[in-house]
Amino acid sequence: MVAQTRAHISFNKGAAGEEPELDAATIDPTEEKVALRRVDWHILPIIFGFYLFNFLDRSNLGNGRLYGLEKDLGLVGNQFQTANSVFYAIYTAMSWGIVATLTGLTQNYGGLIACRLLLGLAECPMFPAAVVYMTFFYSRKELAVRFGYLTTSGAVAGAVGGLLAYAIGYMDGTRGLRSWRWLLIIEGIPSFCLGLFSWFILADSPETARYLSYPQRQIIERRRALDQPEASTPSAKAAHRPDIRAAFTDWKIWAFCLELFGADIQLFSYSIFLPTIIKAINAQWSTLTVQALTVPCYAWGAIMYFVVARISDVLQLRAPFSIFGAVAGIVGNIMLMAGRGVAVPYIGCFVIATGLYVVGGIALVWMPSNLPRFGKRTTAVGMFLMSGSGAGVAAPYLYPTNDGPRYAMGHAVTVAILMVSVTMDAVLWSYMARINRRRKAGKEDDKMQGMTEYQINEMGDRSPRYIFVT
Repeated sequence: MVAQTRAHISFNKGAAGEEPELDAATIDPTEEKVALRRVDWHILPIIFGFYLFNFLDRSNLGNGRLYGLEKDLGLVGNQFQTANSVFYAIYTAMSWGIVATLTGLTQNYGGLIACRLLLGLAECPMFPAAVVYMTFFYSRKELAVRFGYLTTSGAVAGAVGGLLAYAIGYMDGTRGLRSWRWLLIIEGIPSFCLGLFSWFILADSPETARYLSYPQRQIIERRRALDQPEASTPSAKAAHRPDIRAAFTDWKIWAFCLELFGADIQLFSYSIFLPTIIKAINAQWSTLTVQALTVPCYAWGAIMYFVVARISDVLQLRAPFSIFGAVAGIVGNIMLMAGRGVAVPYIGCFVIATGLYVVGGIALVWMPSNLPRFGKRTTAVGMFLMSGSGAGVAAPYLYPTNDGPRYAMGHAVTVAILMVSVTMDAVLWSYMARINRRRKAGKEDDKMQGMTEYQINEMGDRSPRYIFVT
């Protein structure tokens, strides 16, 4: 649950050195919807596009593999896996678009490794910045669905990537280039264009959003202050060393990092190897057929995330849905290991897709929405996503070439790591729920004795009044 919303608010300057106080001035619901719609239209399409092209660029080697990338570049053994892994070892929009496009012109293994390293360097700030950026504009009760446009753009990228790969397969030999080269070049160009365009659209904060009128900027700011008063103090809005240190010493953040590591092992291995896995189900399927069969899996994953995110926002519950996503991944991988024939393994791909974006996507909302202070939140998001990138380094090696066609080791390891994610979700859920019960019962009120309202809000998530979203 979140703290109850108060209906009447405004900002008046408090005493010197204190936060401006909230008092009566009604936010008109109609004006609030108009302001929120303006924010949505100016942020969500750009964020969606960023991660869509980001995900296309990082995962297109999986599609290119079916068109002879390994043979043309002379890759042997696990060099294909290494080329995927090094991206996350380093893991700017215009620069990543240039690198992604020029990857299609590489001539050998060394050139491919260099391009993937540069691509990881260019893309690495995008996702954590997008996560923190969205918390500037939205309240906690809205974040799961809005984050969905960021998270499920990876699913759309998978579907679009499969369709593009299918179509680009017919370009093999055009102007003397193999189809996998055309695939990397064509998928890289939009990143550059979007990066240039977004420079003029995205605002640094609600206060500098030129697409909002002054009253609308106030509405967006006030909504955030009502949602989390602990995030509204001047100190809470800036990065301070004590808050940064607090992120590293908070065990909950490390638990979230472990949870995301398991979620991203599944996400990255699926996005890279789904074409290979489907090809292994029936070796008689043509490359174009395999590309086409990846599309419905990703489409299903995107649909399921939005359904789950909507329910999660309405109920203001995160942990049960993250656990649901991890369990779906466990069941799907068991189906891939144990299934025979075509139907069971291919259905297993859909079962995995059911929770593919849910487990990590919901956690991505859950953690930062419980960290009202900017310094702690931004540090925690960096730690969280670094853990996810670490999964990207490991995931490609779970499916070595000589382990095909069943790839039992990769599926088994993924099941075990997803069990760790389930455990972390359960532990965090239990702990936060217990703290919420104590705070609602007034058992921590003694920590506020002698404090002003401003000082209480300065405590951030340690405030006895702060209620975690669970």
